[in-house]
Amino acid sequence: MELKPSFKTLIIICSLGLFFLWAFLLNVSYLNLKNNWIALFLLYLIGNLALYKIGERFSRLTIIAHFVIIGVLNTLVDLGTLSLLIYFSGQATGWYYTLFKALSFSLALGNSYFFNSQFSFNQSEKERHSFTKIAKFLTVSFGALLINIIFASTLNHFNILALEPGSWAILAALIASLLGIIINFLGYKFWVFRK
Repeated sequence: MELKPSFKTLIIICSLGLFFLWAFLLNVSYLNLKNNWIALFLLYLIGNLALYKIGERFSRLTIIAHFVIIGVLNTLVDLGTLSLLIYFSGQATGWYYTLFKALSFSLALGNSYFFNSQFSFNQSEKERHSFTKIAKFLTVSFGALLINIIFASTLNHFNILALEPGSWAILAALIASLLGIIINFLGYKFWVFRK
């Protein structure tokens, strides 16, 4: 399937994102997210459209805008898949959780390669099916994941803001995720998908 950067591709991306956002909302009970699902759906759609338009208007920001759109979709694929597996199995702890998280991350990683290679970095079909390109992608992705885990764990250990442990753990993970996003973008742009 060939997907070029276009409004049609954005519609496909948004459709997938809305499905996985819905799936994610199956298991959330905090922050009243379930009751505000329409606002979340609209925010997701408007955010993607705004990023797409920014990318169209400012050519230097196109790759970054597309990368963010796909990054949000990848997060929704990961969380939505995890949520669906927990919802339908009734299992949210132990080895089940580890297996489910591995599956959801793997699906998000596949999604990331498929859409980033075409939508963000505009690779040809021949380029996308290169073993070398896939190996480089996995190297960058798992390297960023490892750095993310080490950084989040270290930051979480020191709780420099003296927050409640659960809140600090989420904040540490968010900060580490931002570092991972930067590493992924730089690795993908300058090594994996370099023209």
